[in-house]
Amino acid sequence: MPEIDLVYLPVVGRGEQINIICAMHGIKVNSMNSKPMGEDFDKDTEAPFGTVPWMKDHSNGLELNDSMAIVQYLVTKYDGPLTPSNPEDAARVGMYWAWSQDYYSFVLSPFHDIITGHNEPFWRNLRLTDTLADGGKEMGIKNLTTLHHSRSKFLENNLAGSDASKPFLTGSRCSYADIFLYTCVRTVQETGGFGILRDACNGDPFEQYPNIVGICNEVGKISEVTETVGSKFSECPI
Repeated sequence: MPEIDLVYLPVVGRGEQINIICAMHGIKVNSMNSKPMGEDFDKDTEAPFGTVPWMKDHSNGLELNDSMAIVQYLVTKYDGPLTPSNPEDAARVGMYWAWSQDYYSFVLSPFHDIITGHNEPFWRNLRLTDTLADGGKEMGIKNLTTLHHSRSKFLENNLAGSDASKPFLTGSRCSYADIFLYTCVRTVQETGGFGILRDACNGDPFEQYPNIVGICNEVGKISEVTETVGSKFSECPI
């Protein structure tokens, strides 16, 4: 059985999609927690770019320090249900994965700062969505809620206009892009910290986006997804 070491944090973030991919592709994961939320790994001194997720493949010693690189490597190296069937499929999957990556970076990550109280600008790497720079927490939540709806509407409209989007993003097969979308949406819908976005949206932030929700519901029916996720969304703070 293929085996990797995977370093992340005890949150959903960009790491849970990797756990799900490994479960669906029969890859053993040795999970490790990085400082400052664990003592297994020091991302500042042991990871090439000072970030997580970080991965090491036992089969060849390859180390990767980027979620996109890790995801694409795993589905390419270890053939399975999430491996794209051809270059066209790979390109479309990559495009939809990038939507989730942008949504995570520009909506979820700034919300993380508000939820955890990290308001120093250099902690947030001077993000373009500098949510606390003008108007404080309330304005930050308002601006990010607007951005949430803006980005979600683009994806929802794209899916509504494409027959090939059913029941998954690119058609009849689940892809690694569907997995990342699922973890992003469920994080917003269920984790404790994102109650502030749910309150700002009067309940479910994705209620207006049935195509997005429908895809996530289909992903949630996959046995490996259910077994891997368990109760993490309700237990993780973000």
